[in-house]
Amino acid sequence: MVFVNDLAGVANIPAWMKHVPPNVDGMTFVDVVFPAFLFIVGMAIPFAVRHRLAKDSDPVRFWQHALIRTLGLLILGVYMVNSAEMNSTASLIPKSIWTPAFYIAAILIWNNYPKSITENQQVRFRTLQGLGIATLIILFATYRKTMNGTVVGMTPSWWGILGLIGWAYLIALIVFWLAKENLLAIGGSLIALSLILVLLWSDLPLVNTHLSWFKQEAKHIAHAIIVLSGIVCSLILTLGGMRQKPIQKIRNMLLLGLLMAVTGYFVRPFGGISKNLATPAWTLYSAAICMVVFPVIYWLVDVKSIKSWANFLRPAGENPLLTYLLPPLFYSIVGFSYLPRYFNSGLPGFMRAVVFSVLILWLARWLTAKGVRMKL
Repeated sequence: MVFVNDLAGVANIPAWMKHVPPNVDGMTFVDVVFPAFLFIVGMAIPFAVRHRLAKDSDPVRFWQHALIRTLGLLILGVYMVNSAEMNSTASLIPKSIWTPAFYIAAILIWNNYPKSITENQQVRFRTLQGLGIATLIILFATYRKTMNGTVVGMTPSWWGILGLIGWAYLIALIVFWLAKENLLAIGGSLIALSLILVLLWSDLPLVNTHLSWFKQEAKHIAHAIIVLSGIVCSLILTLGGMRQKPIQKIRNMLLLGLLMAVTGYFVRPFGGISKNLATPAWTLYSAAICMVVFPVIYWLVDVKSIKSWANFLRPAGENPLLTYLLPPLFYSIVGFSYLPRYFNSGLPGFMRAVVFSVLILWLARWLTAKGVRMKL
């Protein structure tokens, strides 16, 4: 995500290195990065739920935690979107200060502070969180943007990547909870949501009249389908033990991926392939690609214990939220305006994106070692 987001600002590179433009029928590998995030969220859900319930089986506290996590993702997503839409002239705080203040406040609020600490440390950490919350409130009150020629305050024109992950996480978690880890029930829910998504993309009069609101929110269903695909993959993986019958597990994952790809081919007439619109074909193709790629990783890492090749990615895996927020924080403070235009185009621009991604990974590793570890 760090790499492709930075690469998006580079000119004169092949089209397959960038998102397919809106309303164009097609997808590139870049259009699978966000779905891979969703798929990983789904794969993590069974492990996270089991771990949480093993510590505290109270369903009320479980759902309190889940809703707070979802709310955190929505808040982060909305603030990130509004940062990009900000009218710096109309706002009481200039964008050059507003944006880095938001990201620093987010780190202060959602940093995973140590639990076994002295009373003085507790006061200090609570003060830092309180400072972060106060900063978000001030930023909200002073924010202005222009919509349809009118200056307005902060509004969710869309939820942002993190917000979309939040909604998909919540929908899939509800399905997982109701299904009680039953693989057939979750698979049936995945099929049912896929059918609903295709229905919403149809031109039936019922959809355009009585289901118009659901049609506008169909993206959340599409994203939840990808998360549920990750849950199914996770349940297949852990059935009988992660290292038991690996060939059978890989076969089942690949067959499911093939089934999704074939289904995606047949539903392509319903909106084509579009990440921006979250069409049925894009949804199923993305899930299929993840379902095919993951068995390769599983075979290398879990079956053959070949892990060293991924060591450079460990900082992002251990501290993903911080790693995701570091690039926009860097852009808001430093940016690339000091670099010659030479590094914004072609091969030099591509290499800049590579170096920048490595820099972010190193910075994430350093901050993690210093105790900065974000957790919703």
